Amino acid sequence: MANLPPRKFSTSSKTSKQDASPLQILLQMGFPKNRALKALAATGNRSVQLASDWLLTHVNDSSIDDNQPREYIFYASPTGPLLKQLHEFWEKSKSIGKWNGAHNFPPHITLVSFFKAADDTSLQLAKAVKQVVEMVGNPPTSQPKLEPYVSHNFMGLFISEEHAEYLKKIAVQFVKEVSSILGVKVDTYEHLDALGACFPWCTMAQEKDISTNLEAHVKSLHITLAYHFDVSAFDALKTLVEGLKPESLTSWELRLYSRDPRFANHSVHKVVQNYVPEASDELELVIGDYIYIEEKQLESSQDGWVHGTSWLTGVFFLSSQRYFRKRMLKCVMRCQKLSGVSGYLPAVYTRRTAESDAWTLHRALSLGNNLGADSKSESGSDVEMTSYPHEDSPQLGLEKSEEMYKDWEKYWMTVRDVKTDGMLNVVEGGNGLDWKSEKATGNGDCKMNGDKKRRRWVFAMRHGERVDLTYGVWVPFCFDDSGKYVRKDLNMPVALGDRTGGKDSYAMDTPLTRVGQLQAQLVGEGLRASGVTVKHVYSSAALRSIETAHHFLLGLQADPSVKVRVEPGLFEYKMWHLAKGMAPFMTPLELHKAGLNVDINYKPYVDLEINTPETLEDFFIRNELVMQSAVKDTEAEGGNIIFIGHAATIDVMVLALKRLAEGKTDESNYQISKNLLRVPYCALGAMRTNPWEVVSPPCPPSINTSSARYNWKMLLDIKVDES
Repeated sequence: MANLPPRKFSTSSKTSKQDASPLQILLQMGFPKNRALKALAATGNRSVQLASDWLLTHVNDSSIDDNQPREYIFYASPTGPLLKQLHEFWEKSKSIGKWNGAHNFPPHITLVSFFKAADDTSLQLAKAVKQVVEMVGNPPTSQPKLEPYVSHNFMGLFISEEHAEYLKKIAVQFVKEVSSILGVKVDTYEHLDALGACFPWCTMAQEKDISTNLEAHVKSLHITLAYHFDVSAFDALKTLVEGLKPESLTSWELRLYSRDPRFANHSVHKVVQNYVPEASDELELVIGDYIYIEEKQLESSQDGWVHGTSWLTGVFFLSSQRYFRKRMLKCVMRCQKLSGVSGYLPAVYTRRTAESDAWTLHRALSLGNNLGADSKSESGSDVEMTSYPHEDSPQLGLEKSEEMYKDWEKYWMTVRDVKTDGMLNVVEGGNGLDWKSEKATGNGDCKMNGDKKRRRWVFAMRHGERVDLTYGVWVPFCFDDSGKYVRKDLNMPVALGDRTGGKDSYAMDTPLTRVGQLQAQLVGEGLRASGVTVKHVYSSAALRSIETAHHFLLGLQADPSVKVRVEPGLFEYKMWHLAKGMAPFMTPLELHKAGLNVDINYKPYVDLEINTPETLEDFFIRNELVMQSAVKDTEAEGGNIIFIGHAATIDVMVLALKRLAEGKTDESNYQISKNLLRVPYCALGAMRTNPWEVVSPPCPPSINTSSARYNWKMLLDIKVDES
């Protein structure tokens, strides 16, 4: 056979893993470009996974295709002891003078006021933060001073001139960089109107105004403590400021935020109590969401109901179209007039919080003791993405740790050290379950104990880290011409089994990374450490879910008789894969030959056709059928159950089993839950039987950081000092 001659000209291009950007990955997943850009900007370009989750939760947002640029603002924010001190001051001032303007934002020094920028520039803007620091250089080494200032309409801390000059240079240089990115001309970088020059704190009061002009703050830089406060609170606030002995501002962070401009003049309220709509013009409230509410709504409401918009989804149509068809046509028309972005809600179910809680953090760059500390995202070595903002901030890490660990502190002390009790008695919110009666076995057997049945565990878990969202386009570069898999990174699978469709099927049905395998194993180890066994394992037919189940069992060190039951009915919503298509699921025999611990004799409840469309209701019905059937069919045998699938699996389990407990057989009016965005890899949800209730899982959760791919070539730039 003649050798194939090389092509001299080609109209196609190849994209290596290192060159594949998050935008390209989202486009390959079938998302329109404008939506993909909006999702990346709205999530701070933190990861493809987060952006894709944002797109799924905003699937019903009627404004998703609007060409409306986000608003950005540039801060210098204190860190360390000073930040903690200021937060304490904030809380005290709220109790003294109620809410004032300073409470809308985190402690900060404004460097550049709000400006608008298109979604496709968000990554460049984030990169500009680091470029500016490299251009301006190191901050002063001396300790800065903070001088309190008190007047009848403003209270703040002004920074000493030497350090203020450094931040002014940062602000001016950032404006230059942004103007270049946006292609706009800025006549002067030191413009302030007469009011701002005379009363520098007025620039703080103007932050809520939408500005399309780039403006560097170069006059009297300060941290605002209080403004727009009630006159009657002046004396108490003054006393509070005088008692404040501010720690030296030894370090700070440069922070680039953005917000949705539609809600610039709205207050932000955190949902503190769930609410299920009873009318078609009402907004569902889910704890953890934020609601945008206009000030006049709160002032003019006569019955405590106000009009608001969900931050998490941008919509209020959380019930299915079947739900609306049951309503009067007049109500439907009214909802359509509202463009599907808002609804009515009981204000008492929310609590006002800082506007910045609903902002997006694009980059946080540490200065001072950690000059220029920054991090990369999941990009390759030659493609820089904006930082994961929490990784380079020791204070943020401290705050996150305190928040995460306080719920588990009693568990660690009691279970690990004292070793006399179990999790559900010592963790706050454990619902008061009688753990001791089941501690010896934790196996959930339905044997009678007097007149009371043992309570079985039912778990649901999302799959682990997936290869495609970690590496982007990977198949063309990890299979040779003969179709043999070649490992190109230590986090990639060691080997892949043979399957129908070969590499093309792997492109549409991704395996786990090695980290994903470890994530699953850790959950199994966690249950084993808590004395909980699992006897029945059901997995979605997606390869990533099956591998998660396999490695979960390895960590659990389950009895060899426990095998993974591959259940196509647990697969995620098929329409999310419509654009790129679905690969045939691996057969039980193919999975067995690939070394996965599957039950080759298991007969699934659902035979899923991969090439036909389905509705959300169809999706829920098949998942509900599997979960309810599995629970009922294993009741006599006993033993705990786990369903391993996708981000939606956890919510679906709760809804399906609550409906089982209530004996409901009618249509569910199922819609995608807001929780989808908050479900990380290998998240574990738990319920107990007799009676059915959602409970704390019997093992702690886990957090994973992200890192860039190491480029050894950086070592080639090291030079020996010849002086």
